[in-house]
Amino acid sequence: MKILKIRSILLLALLASIPSLSAGWEKVTALDVPVTQLSQDPTKAKESMARHFRAQIAANEAFLRESPDDPHAWEARVRIASAQGRLASLSADKEGVRQAVTKLKELERTVPDPSLKAEAMFRRISLQWQDLGATADVRRENAVANARNFAAAFPQDHRSARLLAEAAALCNSHPEQKGPLLEEAISLCKEESMHQRLKDDKKQLELLGQALDLGFTATDGSRFDLAKERGHVTAIVFWSAESAPSLVWMGYFAKYAAGEPALRIATVSLDRNKADLSAAMRTLGITWPTAFDGMGWQNAIARNFGINTLPTLWLIDKTGRLAFLNARDSYEHRVRELMLKN
Repeated sequence: MKILKIRSILLLALLASIPSLSAGWEKVTALDVPVTQLSQDPTKAKESMARHFRAQIAANEAFLRESPDDPHAWEARVRIASAQGRLASLSADKEGVRQAVTKLKELERTVPDPSLKAEAMFRRISLQWQDLGATADVRRENAVANARNFAAAFPQDHRSARLLAEAAALCNSHPEQKGPLLEEAISLCKEESMHQRLKDDKKQLELLGQALDLGFTATDGSRFDLAKERGHVTAIVFWSAESAPSLVWMGYFAKYAAGEPALRIATVSLDRNKADLSAAMRTLGITWPTAFDGMGWQNAIARNFGINTLPTLWLIDKTGRLAFLNARDSYEHRVRELMLKN
């Protein structure tokens, strides 16, 4: 379930608001902006997100009570179902997520204006991403199908490229599938920022199976050199105390890592504020070598390797080669697999 929660938070950042026509509707759409400044404590971070989803539900319900015949009434119902599903996802309530998906499907069938169908379909797909299946292979195939269905129905929608990119992110262990998805996304991409992300993804794909040159001076003054870790499985974590998905995921990973003393770990922080990073490390009990340059997304190491998603977990095999591009959703299995190799 921890994977599903993280995916819910990552996909929330893709949501886009519908233009407003009234003061009441402006109050509703103002809540479309996701919460990004959260506590370093994963529990408190989830509580903040839950409050945000409840506020969205309350605002839309109030709008419907006050303006039941407003042209935006259908859109308000879409937003309520979407927020209810995300709230259910935070508490690992699969049935709640499925009920919200069913409601969104019903709303798609009753869309009053064909131009609005993409919004309902996108919100429904982003919720379905929380429950794609029981195995990694099923989740991957369902994600790819959902993304391609949306892209086929709405090739001009800017979110088509985004969904294809998200599907590609689940194909890190299947480069033969990831490459074509990236090319499809590039062909539909209309945003410079997304085009850069896709270029970064291609750069990472080219690094798969290669020996990496990585060394840095850690925040505690020690020196980390990946070349000296050969003979060991090494995890490289790219994260940020300012990233809600990072905080939630890192809470689980830190507990796991405490029971895997043979696993070598180093992290690269994409924070701008060192005090925030230090506070998060203390809260999570992180003592691994950590690189920090205060440049945020322009962190020199992250830019060199094309990192564009947080958290990102690279696993390096015993020969020093990049074995997995992002094993954050399957690290227990992947680490064990690499540990057993001579």
